[in-house]
Amino acid sequence: MRYFLIVIMFLLSLVLPGTVFHFWSWSGIKPDLLMLFTIYIAMHHSLPSSVCWGLGAGLLEDLYLGRYIGMYTLTLALVAFFSYWLAERWYRENFILTTFMVFLVTAVGQILIAFLSLGTGLQWSLGDIAHLVMGISFYNAVLVPITYPLIHRSFLRGWLRYRPRYER
Repeated sequence: MRYFLIVIMFLLSLVLPGTVFHFWSWSGIKPDLLMLFTIYIAMHHSLPSSVCWGLGAGLLEDLYLGRYIGMYTLTLALVAFFSYWLAERWYRENFILTTFMVFLVTAVGQILIAFLSLGTGLQWSLGDIAHLVMGISFYNAVLVPITYPLIHRSFLRGWLRYRPRYER
């Protein structure tokens, strides 16, 4: 049930930015929900598991977008690694630190996506990149107080909690 819910959440993270958040966009900026959920997963799993979930989510997004296979795979794997590394050093019960961490990790991930996009030949100006990176990072950070308490509680005591085989 746990893995089924995580996969459903990943799929919703792909679909919602193009549907519901299309109407809630700020000057064309929508949140990167898949990156946000990958950050949450990395905060609550081990390093190998986090990177595997990041690779899987990135590959899912690459296949969904169908343009540049590998761009989001690499980005979300690095985002998962960086999130895990920061979560080990920071107190994950503090929502202000978690909000700052999501802003920081999302900015790093979006900068990586922007530079990989420039490498594929897209002609973006530095102002457009800065506007996009700051906008998506801010939007993801605004969503943390709404989404993180529910996700965190579910990872600790709810349906997303890992139960060893002898407890099942």
